[in-house]
Amino acid sequence: MTLQQLEYFRVLARVQHYTKASEILLISQPSLSYSISQLEKELGVPLFQKEGKKIKLSHYGEHFLSYAEKSLDLLYEGKRSLKALVDPETVKVNLGFIYSISSNFIPQMINEFYKEPSNRKIKFNFVQNLSDCLITDLKNGKLDLLIIAKPDKGLSYVQIFRQKLVLIASKNHPFSSKKNISISELNGVPFVLLNKNSALRQMCDDMFENLNIKPNVVFEAEECNAVISFVSLNFGVSIIPEKLAKNENISEIKISDESLNRPIYMCWNKDKKMDSTLNAVFNFIMDNYSLNK
Repeated sequence: MTLQQLEYFRVLARVQHYTKASEILLISQPSLSYSISQLEKELGVPLFQKEGKKIKLSHYGEHFLSYAEKSLDLLYEGKRSLKALVDPETVKVNLGFIYSISSNFIPQMINEFYKEPSNRKIKFNFVQNLSDCLITDLKNGKLDLLIIAKPDKGLSYVQIFRQKLVLIASKNHPFSSKKNISISELNGVPFVLLNKNSALRQMCDDMFENLNIKPNVVFEAEECNAVISFVSLNFGVSIIPEKLAKNENISEIKISDESLNRPIYMCWNKDKKMDSTLNAVFNFIMDNYSLNK
């Protein structure tokens, strides 16, 4: 049994899909299948079972997963602790966050963090991605903390701020002259939205459904900068966090519906022990931003 086999098993157990797991691990699907089959051969039990074209953990796999995760997490912490003993400045906090807070909250938070002299030796590795990808990386030990809009039930989390949402439209759009707009006015209006993997898109879809509004979705994009570009060309309007559209061809319009904002959370793996470096960052965010005090 190798550490590589255990890591492959953990990722496959999380996503329960060979193609997705091989993409995450950056290996071929046959290589992943062979590694898992060799692990099953050594353990003498099937770790997965097929359900049509899908797979799921077997009874044996569910039992073994907790041991594999604990072992990998413990080794990861041991490696990190050794690095800290040899040279504390080589230890980096791996911080993941969604695109929409990369240009405002993250720089401001890091600037405040470094105002404390004892924090200046702490380095960061920043990762921007979609929430689902970030959550997978946190569970796999590649990230230490997340700042996202939709936490996973398997993680610990705390709300740190609320992000106000606005409607954006091209300067050439009829809405651009409005100071305020109600969601009820958007029925049938051409929209440029994030794709369905985005937490913000899911929030918008739920809101539209609850209000019986049917936006005309003409384009979908992976992140907010692409959405802003399409809106600036007057392909449609969109809903994004305020002060994100730094484009002279864009108008921000306040949405009169008071509830249109979304909570942003810090998430962490409750089963992972924090070293002093990670703990310093965690405590700073909790002390200065947590809304759950």
